[in-house]
Amino acid sequence: MATEKVTAANFDAMVLKSTTPVLVDFWA
Repeated sequence: MATEKVTAANFDAMVLKSTTPVLVDFWA
């Protein structure tokens, strides 16, 4: 599984319009 850096600029294309499920993991 590859990790991708999602930013405000590419959020729409990478997450909202994705044809596959998206897992978002928030950690600090």
